[in-house]
Amino acid sequence: MQATSNEADVGGAKTTGLVERVIDYLRDYVASEQLRPGAKLPSETTISTTLGVSRPVVREAMRALAATGLVEMAVGKRATIVSVDGEMISRVIRNAVLIGQAEARDILEMRRGIEIAMVALAAQRRNDQDVIELRAIISEMADHLGNAERYSSLDLELHMTLARATANPLYPLLIEAFRQLIEASMLAGIERWSATPELKRVQDLHEDIVREVVAGDPAAAAAAMAQHFDDALAAILAPIGVGKKG
Repeated sequence: MQATSNEADVGGAKTTGLVERVIDYLRDYVASEQLRPGAKLPSETTISTTLGVSRPVVREAMRALAATGLVEMAVGKRATIVSVDGEMISRVIRNAVLIGQAEARDILEMRRGIEIAMVALAAQRRNDQDVIELRAIISEMADHLGNAERYSSLDLELHMTLARATANPLYPLLIEAFRQLIEASMLAGIERWSATPELKRVQDLHEDIVREVVAGDPAAAAAAMAQHFDDALAAILAPIGVGKKG
C-alpha cells in the first residue's frame, strides 16, 4: 500500500499523529473486543486497510505497544496480547532513581504504604492454601537464618505470597516491581546481619505478620507490617543509606 498524502513527511509531526491514531485504535479494539492474554490483534494489512495508513505506520504503532508490554511481536506473525508484569513499573522507578528524581528512601516509604494496605487485605481474604503457603515459607525462613542468599529469596517469596493472598491482581505486579529494585540491597543487608540478633528480629517481625494474617486480623496485620518497615527494614537497608527518620 502506498503512503497516503498525510504520510508524505515520514518521521514528521503528521506521521507521529498517524502512529498515535493507530495506537488509540488498537487500544480501543482491545477494550471493545475484550481481548485477553494470548489473543491476537488484526494483521498489519487489515489495520492498514481499515485506517487508510501505510503498513510502516502500523508497524511503528505495534512497536510502541510492544514497548509498553501490552503486545508481543514476532516476525511473520500477528501481534499477541501478553500478560502484564511488574517490569514496566520497575523501569519507571529505576529511571526516576537514575536521574535523581527519587531516592532509595522514597522507594521504601512508598513500598511501606502499599504493603501495609496489602497485608490488611490479605488478612481479610486469605484462603486455606494461602495459609499453608505462608506457614511453610515462614518456617523455612527460620531454618535459614544463617544462609543470607536463601533467606533473602524466601523473604521476597513471602511478600509475593501475601500480595497474592489479597486476591487483587495489582498487588503482585507492584511487589514484583519493587522486588527487582530492592533484591540486591536486601541481600546485602541480610548478609551484614546474618545470624545476629538483628536478623532474628527481622524473622520475629515476619512471624508476627504471618500470625495476624492467618488469624484474619487486618488491623493487627497492618500494625505488624508497619513495625516491620519501621524497625527491621530500616536496619537491613542501612547499607544503601535508608534508615529511620529522626
